[in-house]
Amino acid sequence: MKLPGRNFLKLKLSDQMDREGPGMSQKTPGLSPGTLIHTGEKRVDRVIFTATEYDAESAELLATEDVEECLRFADTRQTTWIHVTGLHEPERISRLGKAFKIHPLILEDILNTDGRPKIEELDKYVFVVTKLLYYDADRHAIDVQQLSLLLLPDSSVLTFLEEPNPVFDPVLERIRTGGGGRIRRFGADYLAWALLDIVVDHYFSVVDGVDETLDQLEDQFEDDPDSLQAKDLFHLKKEVAALHRLVRPMREIATVLNRSDSELLTARTRPYFRDLYDHAIHVLEEAETLRDSAASLRDFYLSHASNRMNEIMKVLTCFATIFLPLTFLAGIYGMNFEHMPELHWAWAYPALWVVFLLTAGGMFWYFRRKGWL
Repeated sequence: MKLPGRNFLKLKLSDQMDREGPGMSQKTPGLSPGTLIHTGEKRVDRVIFTATEYDAESAELLATEDVEECLRFADTRQTTWIHVTGLHEPERISRLGKAFKIHPLILEDILNTDGRPKIEELDKYVFVVTKLLYYDADRHAIDVQQLSLLLLPDSSVLTFLEEPNPVFDPVLERIRTGGGGRIRRFGADYLAWALLDIVVDHYFSVVDGVDETLDQLEDQFEDDPDSLQAKDLFHLKKEVAALHRLVRPMREIATVLNRSDSELLTARTRPYFRDLYDHAIHVLEEAETLRDSAASLRDFYLSHASNRMNEIMKVLTCFATIFLPLTFLAGIYGMNFEHMPELHWAWAYPALWVVFLLTAGGMFWYFRRKGWL
């Protein structure tokens, strides 16, 4: 949506939630459980595996297209983060899953980008599926893609994205430089929190971007209500509703992590997951406020349009009322009766015009005095 002289969001959240068209792959019904098929859009040419292994003293980073080079990190005792970009090559992701002993049903959910956000706590891992939102301030655009995160018992975290995104670069930089030291000293559960926390932080960026759009529309409505179009307001309401649907599942995910008894979450990271829960509640409240504001703006516009129509109808009704007695008099003197005394009066025609003018002028003056015209 973009209006003249304003910067509005170019991409549509609601459209990206229901992506269809060329390049979209669909799963064939009736396949056996655990059959790995990428369901969604191919958004990169090649799958990239980025492996980061670190402890308090050192960090090693490896980016490669060869999944075999990442398999050696499956047996390490250091904290390991495997980040996969691209989901359209199931056989390579399957090899990675076998190395880290991931159940095929989990891999199936990872490859299904149309799945709903969720969290599963199992004996061997914590599995999170959510939506990653990234607001590009330069292009005033929002990127939506699925993020899958696995916290494993061997101090490993696996993340899966559909295409490259800079959202996790700050976390990677902290690991590389050891900034602050906490992320190096804490384990994989702290890394999982850091990744989810930055996802929620970007929710706030998207909410702020949509809020700015809403503020601009409200200012424009206040300055010139007729400059807005109904399709822009209905589109905005649809976008805000889509944003709310994308953000809402994070509350459930954060709630489960905050109350979890999983041995994969250590006591020293509990406060951070409570903080994640607070942020998730906050961003959801902000999204709900935006939804209410968008609905109110739409209602104001509809009320303004209704009032404007009422004003037009009132003016037309007043003029119709003015002409009603004139039509009555014209109808009377338009009848073809032979014995009409006024027909033979010398001043009958001018007198009738005087009656017309006085009647119309008097009614017009009365309507103006009442404020109807």
